[in-house]
Amino acid sequence: MRKTVTLVGRTNVGKSSIFNRLIGSNKAIVSDYEGLTRDRKISTIDKDGISLDLIDTGGFFSSEEDQFEDLILYQAHEAINSSDLIIFVVDNKFGLSPYDNEIASILRKSGKEIILVINKIDVKKNDATDDFAKLGFKDIYSVSAAHNKFITELRNEIFKRFSQNTDKKFEEEAKITIIGKPNVGKSSTINSLIDSDRLIVSDTPGTTVDSIDVEVNFRGKNYLFYDTAGVRRKSKVIEKEEKYSVIKSFDALEKSDLCLFLLDPKDMLSDQDFTLLSKAKDIGKAIIIAVNKADLLKPDQKKSILKQLFEDPATKEFPIVFISAKEKRGMRNLFDQIFRTIRNIDERVSTNKLNKILRQAIEDKSVPFKGKFKPKLRYIHQGSKNPHTFIIHGNSLDRLEGSYKKYILNKLTKELALPGLILRLKFLSSKNPFK
Repeated sequence: MRKTVTLVGRTNVGKSSIFNRLIGSNKAIVSDYEGLTRDRKISTIDKDGISLDLIDTGGFFSSEEDQFEDLILYQAHEAINSSDLIIFVVDNKFGLSPYDNEIASILRKSGKEIILVINKIDVKKNDATDDFAKLGFKDIYSVSAAHNKFITELRNEIFKRFSQNTDKKFEEEAKITIIGKPNVGKSSTINSLIDSDRLIVSDTPGTTVDSIDVEVNFRGKNYLFYDTAGVRRKSKVIEKEEKYSVIKSFDALEKSDLCLFLLDPKDMLSDQDFTLLSKAKDIGKAIIIAVNKADLLKPDQKKSILKQLFEDPATKEFPIVFISAKEKRGMRNLFDQIFRTIRNIDERVSTNKLNKILRQAIEDKSVPFKGKFKPKLRYIHQGSKNPHTFIIHGNSLDRLEGSYKKYILNKLTKELALPGLILRLKFLSSKNPFK
């Protein structure tokens, strides 16, 4: 198992900024808004063959108005208990806080190895550590995450603490992003998959502000799940940070292999669901629809939901599974469907098979004339995967009716039988009409 390094500290001291610098990305949302990091975010960092898990936690002692403070503190304590090294972050501009003393007391009792990091300095100064030296930690580093100063030195020090025996990189079978409306059960679903309460779960919409990635092993295969912020209607996305969260949700989907689209049976296929599903289709990754809270459904209700999903043009081509994150039911069926869909993603359709389908489609329904011109579809082959793009070559294809293009696409969808995959067509016309 990989060694774990955890960033802890009170709110708004710059833990997420340091986290982003250490992993070399903007994975954690950074802002002046207090208490923005609620869940633990985990990323793998590597150096010279050593691989470590870096964890960014929610801040200790957030605003009194934050109803999630107890849950955040619980998450932070859990992270400390499971860590091999703790990076205790304090704020040089604010100075030593009574809360810093309280956190230091908690950390000393943990018995863990600790590095004190003084953030928000513009230049390295000898007197910067004087006040914070009172906290009693031997190893002290001064950095400026905002200006990327002395981060490399801190990173090198972290890796010095671990031997070459640290575990190898996590190699995933697939990356899966869970999306859906707020409070549909995304975090609960991931907690069920890992049989833990790592992610904060609440009945209040919008609990997950940032996208979180979680490693899950099932039947010897590794999967990386991204839990994203619930996407609300645009009129309700007011806070700048929440708008950024929505962008991060779709960014997570862009780099995934598969989209797990969660639905709430109490509010099935609302306008918000259709908008979100349409965006997911535009991105083009394979999609599985999971109906959560199945423990609340009777058999006839499930049949009704299936009928509705199979008849709706927006959802009929996607695999459907029923799960109950609360009761931890349906997870085996979910993984079976994930495995089948990933296998479909990896399948490359032979050119021979594609052209047989194309010829049969033209035979069943001839290409319509466009004025004096009749487009000619000569042959087809596969281009990219996930989304699966099929390229049709021919003459005067720019004059091909949109309805006929849709007919060809529907024919391919039916004959190839690759549920969950997004199929697309691209038409290339020859410059010389006699070729």
